[in-house]
Amino acid sequence: MLRRPSPDSLWADPDWRKYWLSRVVSYAGGTVTYVTAPILVYALTSSALLTGVTAATEGLPYLIFGLVAGAISDRVDRQRLMVSCDLANAFVLVSVPIAAAFGHLTPAHVIAVGFVSSSVFVFFDSANFGAVPTLVGKDRIPDANAAVWGTAQVFDVALPGLVGLLVAVISPSSLYWVQAFTFAASAALLKAIRRSMSGDRDVTHRLRDDVLTGVKWLWAHPTLRVMTGVGTATSFALGGIIGQLVPFADQQLDIRQGDVRLGAVFAAFSLGGLLGTASRRFVAAYSPARISLVAMTVMSAFLLALPWSHDWRVTVTIVFLFGVADIVAVMNVINFRQEETPEEMQGRVNTTGRMLSWGLGSPVGALLGGVVAGVHGSAAAVLVGACVLAVATVGAWFSSLGKVPAPRAKPAPAS
Repeated sequence: MLRRPSPDSLWADPDWRKYWLSRVVSYAGGTVTYVTAPILVYALTSSALLTGVTAATEGLPYLIFGLVAGAISDRVDRQRLMVSCDLANAFVLVSVPIAAAFGHLTPAHVIAVGFVSSSVFVFFDSANFGAVPTLVGKDRIPDANAAVWGTAQVFDVALPGLVGLLVAVISPSSLYWVQAFTFAASAALLKAIRRSMSGDRDVTHRLRDDVLTGVKWLWAHPTLRVMTGVGTATSFALGGIIGQLVPFADQQLDIRQGDVRLGAVFAAFSLGGLLGTASRRFVAAYSPARISLVAMTVMSAFLLALPWSHDWRVTVTIVFLFGVADIVAVMNVINFRQEETPEEMQGRVNTTGRMLSWGLGSPVGALLGGVVAGVHGSAAAVLVGACVLAVATVGAWFSSLGKVPAPRAKPAPAS
């Protein structure tokens, strides 16, 4: 007999269930095209440079639109903005399989669709930062984030391998129908939520002032300022890896489109991330500064070893272990930023932090990796990213982060 959820449980709330399901189906579709896009571009061009450009389009929109999106999402109805973004993305994505069906699909089309889709998502994500606390309440934010994040990691593990199998029998462009459908389904589920996801807001500042608020606050916080720089270096290295993973598999491991091992390489990173999400209790006793420093050191070591691998099993192992350390570092920075940021500034400050790390570091790493790979090969591109991360790691140990004690500071006793 199935147990009914407690009235206090998130799962007893029908609006929460709709929201969670919308994120699940949307994330599943996003994972499909995350793997498919570089495979499709590389199949059309055999160019490591253009494959790197494809990866860069994932993060570049955050750099361009992040600050404005954060300010706008604090002014408009969040539910309406999120639904509109989902529908717009569904419309944009179907253009890829339609163009392919008529024989007119080009690499520029695929890259442009990736850029537009990622740009629309920036506005969705900015609204989502404020929607979750309003929908579930402050005391249930950790449970809500854990539910969405945990499911996302499961998809990250399972879907890359499945996509690797699918592209062996069907055209990669056909898989864009999957994400278009998931965005449409997400829009319908979000539209069905009855409660408002926007609290009462008194908009008295000019948009320009709101845009600058998050940047100023983040820059004034010494620890978060350095940790954001750490995150930018990490994203730079990660952008180079993701952008060159398909060419690296081809040139270094002799793994090409249709080989199930290509899906295994992608899945290894996500499987490491899934294991990393379970590390919270093991690192809880340490300060966020020390967690960042150790995680960066571990990532640097594995990334420096990656370019020398010619065995796909060794590569999968390295990518897996890198994924564990990466998710520990990412979760640590996000958690600390949310703990330190005032409630009324969560959306703008978090968007600013993501803009500087994901929006700046990732596309620059992917683009530079593509340029280096075009001249010296994909292994050299990965090595460049590894060296940048290693230099940043050494600098971080000598920064203010290195002066923070390793144990987490205990709260002062109530007087």
